[in-house]
Amino acid sequence: MMRKFTKTTTLAALAGLALAASSAHAATIYSETFSGTGDLNGTTPDTGANTWVASTDWNADWNADGSITGSTSGTDDDSAFLSFAPTSGNVYTLSATVTQPTSGFSTSAWVGLGFTASAATGSSGGTGFYSAPNNASPWMLYRVNSEVKTYAGSGTAGSAIEGNYGGTITLSIELDTTAAQWTAEWFVNGSSVRAEAYSTNPTITHVGFGREDGASSTLTSFSLTAIPEPGAHALLAGLTGLVFVMLRRRR
Repeated sequence: MMRKFTKTTTLAALAGLALAASSAHAATIYSETFSGTGDLNGTTPDTGANTWVASTDWNADWNADGSITGSTSGTDDDSAFLSFAPTSGNVYTLSATVTQPTSGFSTSAWVGLGFTASAATGSSGGTGFYSAPNNASPWMLYRVNSEVKTYAGSGTAGSAIEGNYGGTITLSIELDTTAAQWTAEWFVNGSSVRAEAYSTNPTITHVGFGREDGASSTLTSFSLTAIPEPGAHALLAGLTGLVFVMLRRRR
């Protein structure tokens, strides 16, 4: 009776670890579908405890009016941020679905997404999403002319044009902190367009998005997820396999 109890208990424990492997596969740090009301600033995302720090131009309910109002003059460098500091041993994916920007007062007007070193919204002093003190790195943008451009940073350093897309697209940045020197990979609609390794890891305190030159656009989703380092995956996968082996032997 004691032996049966021990085996059952062991299987239960291993099954719990297998479930942990599944849940650890992709942990959601932030998710936002923009279904709130009023200004985005000060609201809490759908998933995540911190609140948005945002310019007043950014609305919490973008599905209702279908767009972020463009600007032909005045304030044009508007950003929105959530607090985030990466830790070693994880792979983070920052993603947003964005409609092609329109209007604005420049043919290079854009909406961008990325990791930053600060949360200066541009509501005062004309601070841009990418410029000091935000010093975005890594980040990417989508222009009025349909061009997608990636930046290793900081700011506009390490830029590369990835092509023209058009319509609604999903922009994603994968930040891998599992090695001493971090790496970044950029994606458009799930396909990799660029990968870089850092010689000096970027300073990151926030994630978010912004616009420049008064671009009008719609973000229908925003998310930040984390996956544990590959070594942890291998251990948990092995435990999952052990559970199945032991269950088959009991039959």
